Amino acid sequence: MKPTSTAPSGAPPDGVKPGRHVLTLALFLAFPSTGFVQKYTGLAGVAGYVVLVTGLICLTAILWRRAAPWLRDHFRGLATLAVLGLAAGFIVLHPLEDGRGPGKSSDRDEGLEIAVTRMAHGETPYYPSNRVAGPLSVLPGSMLLAAPFVALGSSGYQNIFWLAVFLFAACGYFKDKASALYLLVVPLALSLAAQYEFVSGGDLLTNGIFVAIFFLFALESWSDASIPGWQRWLACLLLGIGLASRANFILLVPLFSAAVWRLAGWRNAVVTTALVVLTIAAITLPFYFHDPAGFTPLMTRQKLAGVDHMLPWASKAMIGTTILAALLGAWVLWQRKTGEPIPMFFRCCTWVTLTPIVAAVLFSSWLSGSPDFSFLRDRFGLMYVFFAIFGWGGTLSNGRSGEVHQAKV
Repeated sequence: MKPTSTAPSGAPPDGVKPGRHVLTLALFLAFPSTGFVQKYTGLAGVAGYVVLVTGLICLTAILWRRAAPWLRDHFRGLATLAVLGLAAGFIVLHPLEDGRGPGKSSDRDEGLEIAVTRMAHGETPYYPSNRVAGPLSVLPGSMLLAAPFVALGSSGYQNIFWLAVFLFAACGYFKDKASALYLLVVPLALSLAAQYEFVSGGDLLTNGIFVAIFFLFALESWSDASIPGWQRWLACLLLGIGLASRANFILLVPLFSAAVWRLAGWRNAVVTTALVVLTIAAITLPFYFHDPAGFTPLMTRQKLAGVDHMLPWASKAMIGTTILAALLGAWVLWQRKTGEPIPMFFRCCTWVTLTPIVAAVLFSSWLSGSPDFSFLRDRFGLMYVFFAIFGWGGTLSNGRSGEVHQAKV
């Protein structure tokens, strides 16, 4: 049976401390940009940026609540304006960023486009490193989902599409159109990393969005017995494709299993997990077995191994700690009987996805003798942002808070 709420969805329930959640989400939104900020302004700039983001989140949350009735009344026009604004911004700014040439602009869009094109020609998508793009780090699921946009002319178009999908998914999830608008506009406006990833056409924003939305679709499909069977199986199929996008997302499968167990019982948890894992394997393994030596996603471990030359065990420690975090998160979801499972699931996903990133920053800081956020210059932190928004965003914007609910299976 679905969780039943003891508080209205439009207001935080008794016992919730909204200020704590505002601070939590503000820090999550600021963290991915710290590498950029440190590069140009130093540690003082990082501190100032975090304080600025926190203050603006607090201020805009207050103003947004007061404007909420007007925003709901004009949602259709504002949503259209937001999507058209994103499209116009990309069309105008992307050629400027991309025109700086190899080594001076992001190569994520070029790499994905090369991979999709090679796959369309019947070749392995995992190309050798070249002057246009470095080794491809994504798994085949990303290529499948990017293919329609590459056919339209640019993989960067998928950012516009998935941000629009997020807006409408957030409307249903938070049960409030004003909250959805807030949680689309404010994070993009305050996150330097998100802005650069969008303008450069990179896929990290898109990757984080579609994985979060596919998780949401699957969990809500399996939590309601009245949902038709075809929708449940489609949700698992889409989730398997989404998780077969980057290797770190596959570690979230145990958390998904625990959440389905809470929502729909252990039998359904076993069935859904098996189907998702089989989908991931069916998409990924043929490419690996075709050319194991050229399967470049395995080489991306080198991104975590940057400190191995001084701490030989560092990258293994990061991977092991992330696996332990995933298992611990699954245990917490399975054991805890209070709290709505879906927001709790997204919070656990945030911590697990964040674990190797924080570990890399800590190791770099240890070796340099001072705080060092340089690992984040490549914007890896964006992969957890939409998990954080689904996990903590409800309390921030007066939407679904998910704090004192009782789940019964």
